[in-house]
Amino acid sequence: MSHLTAYLKGQQVLVDDALNRFLPRVTVRPKTVHQGMRYSVFAGGKRLRPILTLAAAEACGGEMKNGLPPACSVEIMHTYSLVHDDLPSMDDDDLRRGRPTSHKVYGEGMAVLIGDALLTEASTILAETPPTKRYDLKDILLEFSVCGGSRRLIGGQVLDLEGEGKELSKAQLVRIHENKTAALLTTSLRLGGMTANATPRQLDALTDFGYNLGLAFQVIDDILDVTQSTAQLGKTAGKDEVVDKATYPSILGLNKSKKEAARLTRKALEALTVFGRRGKRLEEIAHYLLDREFFFFFSLKQLLLVRRRQFTPRHPRS
Repeated sequence: MSHLTAYLKGQQVLVDDALNRFLPRVTVRPKTVHQGMRYSVFAGGKRLRPILTLAAAEACGGEMKNGLPPACSVEIMHTYSLVHDDLPSMDDDDLRRGRPTSHKVYGEGMAVLIGDALLTEASTILAETPPTKRYDLKDILLEFSVCGGSRRLIGGQVLDLEGEGKELSKAQLVRIHENKTAALLTTSLRLGGMTANATPRQLDALTDFGYNLGLAFQVIDDILDVTQSTAQLGKTAGKDEVVDKATYPSILGLNKSKKEAARLTRKALEALTVFGRRGKRLEEIAHYLLDREFFFFFSLKQLLLVRRRQFTPRHPRS
């Protein structure tokens, strides 16, 4: 087992233990909604967003325990968005992470309530985040609520729904995924930094890193949707094409989409120079996130060589 794999598995266990403590037990009434919440949260996700939260706190010199409430909150917000995204009125997906989606198990109406309950619970958990000198609880709650609201996560889903069956430009597609994908990744990182009393310069760097990483992640996700099977993905493959949804491959073509993912990845990694050696973990996680099947067809080695030339570790500034 590699050092990074061991780290990720350890962080997954840490986050899962915290989620188990924070979420209502299945014996709490009404039992069905609490069973559904746990079914959705413990469906086998890699916990990448909360791991990024904890890694951002580490990069800014903070304590991991202070990052656990926001780490769990972003994972629960992410899960709520998937529960609603899978509904028949949205993407109408039957599989998520290799298991039947929540509405297939509990019914459509109950799935709506499960998602609602998860989002509310996420805010309750976030309220346990300790304040720092630069960021009080109001700052932390505002960061989270704006991300999940009509100008970010929900707004991205609105634009996604309205764009189905239409020819979109690249700029319109980027606008969708700035809000639907990149926003939550960015907020995950920013919240981690805030728990560590990040400097404005560090917070800006986390924002740039998260934005470009989130968009690169989405480009690769779109590529995999047309190049991998349902069994490989753990969700229904080719669904975007079936519902006539705009994607990076449908607008740019497959080869240009791969180049776009590499460009965004370079920009994400460049943002980490602010952290010096402390940013190494974020860099490793970024490669883990982005080094999926399509990189066998594009030169990740070239990307890493560029990164090595551009990145000279420096001690972080206070």
